[in-house]
Formats: sequence, C-alpha cells, structure tokens
Amino acid sequence: MRNFRLWIMFAVTVTFTMALAFFLTGFIVYLYYKTSMPADTPPQAWVPFVSFAITAVIVSISLTLLISRRLFVPIEHLIRALKQVASGDFKAQLPDTSGDSEIANMNINFNKMVKELNSMETLQADFIQNVSHEIRTPLSAIEGYAKLLNSENLTEEAREYTLRIFEAAKRLSYLTGNILKLSKLENQQIISEKHIFSLDEQLRQTILLLEPVWGKKDLEIDIDFPEVNFLGNEELLFQVWTNIISNAIKFTPKGGSISIKLEKDLYQISVIVQDSGIGMTEDVKARIFDRFYQGEKNRNEEGNGLGLALVKKIIDLCDGKIEVDSQPDYGSVFTVRLPNSL
Repeated sequence: MRNFRLWIMFAVTVTFTMALAFFLTGFIVYLYYKTSMPADTPPQAWVPFVSFAITAVIVSISLTLLISRRLFVPIEHLIRALKQVASGDFKAQLPDTSGDSEIANMNINFNKMVKELNSMETLQADFIQNVSHEIRTPLSAIEGYAKLLNSENLTEEAREYTLRIFEAAKRLSYLTGNILKLSKLENQQIISEKHIFSLDEQLRQTILLLEPVWGKKDLEIDIDFPEVNFLGNEELLFQVWTNIISNAIKFTPKGGSISIKLEKDLYQISVIVQDSGIGMTEDVKARIFDRFYQGEKNRNEEGNGLGLALVKKIIDLCDGKIEVDSQPDYGSVFTVRLPNSL
C-alpha cells in the first residue's frame, strides 16, 4: 500500500510540474503578444522557445528546493543520527514531524528504536555495575584469606593452590575495579580537577613503573620526550599511558622493541606508541575499543578487554582522538592526540 502511495505521489508531482511549465509558458507568450506586439506584426518563432526555457528553469529550481527540503534534509538528519548511534551514542533523536508522511513515519520508528537501544544499554550497564559492586567485598575476603593461608606452614602443593586462589581473586578484583571506573566515566560529561602537569615526566614515570615487565622480556625501549606541559586530569591520563604501553609490552615478543614519542605543535599534543609485536587484523582493530572484547590472539594473554575501552572514554572526555595502525606480524602504532590548551 505504501509503495502504491509513493508511486501516486510521484506521478502527481511529475504531472503537476509539466502542467505548470506549459501553463506558465502559454501565459508568458500570451502577455508578450498582448502587450508588446502590434496587431499586424507576425509572431516571432523564438518567443515560445525562450519562454519555455525560462519557465523550465524557474520550475526546476522551485522543484529542486522543494524536494531538497522535503527529502534531502531529512536524509541528512538521518545520516547524522545513524553516525551517533554507530559511535555508541543512543541519545540521538530525529525531529518530530506531524502528519502521516513517509518521513514522519521514518522519524517516529527511528526514535522508538533508539529509545529501546538506550534502555537496553542502561539496563546492561546498571546490571554490570551493581554485580561488580557486590562482588568486590567477597573477593577482598577471598584474597585476604588466601594471603593468610599462604603465610602458614603449608606443603608445596597447598602453597601452590593458595597462590592460584590469590592470583585469581586479584584478577577478578582488577576486573571489577575497571568495570566500576568505566561505569563512572560513562556517566561523566566533563573532566574535573584539571591542573597543569609535566606530560613528559608522567610518561617517564609510567615506563619506570612498568620496567619489571618489559625488563623481564628484554625489550628495547626508545623514547623521545621534549618538555611538554598539559592542562588536564593527571590521574586519568596516567591510566591511558599505563594501558597503552602495557598492551605494547604484552604483545611484543621477547627481544622486541617499543618506541614512544611525544610531539607538540600549536594546536595539539601527540603521543605515539609503536611496537614490533604481533599486530592485529582489520576485524580486531575495528573492535579493540569495545568493552570486554579480546582478539583471537589475545585470549591466551592476561586481560579482561576493558583497558582500551577505558582509554577511549578518557580520551573522548579530553576532547582528543586515538588512532590505530596495525598489521598482523608487523606490530601496532597507537597515536593519541590531545588539544593543546596552553
């Protein structure tokens, strides 16, 4: 039925346009002969053609403006809203339009869909946050008791079991902590507690903190840090560098290399972390910032798939960007770009 209605509307529009063009042409020719030509003067052959051309241009422009307003503008609104939804923003809404037109029905159905997606996202986030919060207390107890047991006079086998319990509880505690951090950040719109700090010194401290990890793998760390000050939240950015550099260390084989560069220009500050690790496929690269996602090669490595989701959220709150360039077996390059507000 709807397709039939669209065809009827199209046929009516074309018929109306043609009738209007012929009517205006005839009217212009009539006025020309009535007002400008003496009665005994023969008609000029060029007048109808010029009149029709002028009329066609006027009608075409009018029709183009009408179609643009009724069709192209709503499509532009839809494209922008779809981009918002694709980026994970389920608050996108299309303008409410009255009537029973196709555009009105499209907007109504789109708004319903986004509302349902937003409800599901909120329900999922609340569930994960509540479960994580409730799990923290028993996990702390398990971790504490396992640590106490390990300090007793135990057999080698029993000591190994308590150590495994302690490590598993510690990993779960780290996971729940990351979930709660991410939930908190997702409810933030701006970053508070900003102050000026040395970004190059923060990067050096991050590398020193991770020295036991990269030192154990005999990795070569190449740094290039000019003096750069930054206005922002020092604690949140420390999480960004820790996660990105930890990932570079984790997925770089023994004896590999990692390069970390800090660059600054008039408008932005860039931190570039390049490794000689296992790299990523296009499918993995497209999803690495999704919560709980781990690439196929990453599943055997320690992690929970939340580190880069935290990184992306923090950088978004800083009005920055993160870019990834990677190929399997050729390493990865993570580039963080932050606004230079000083």
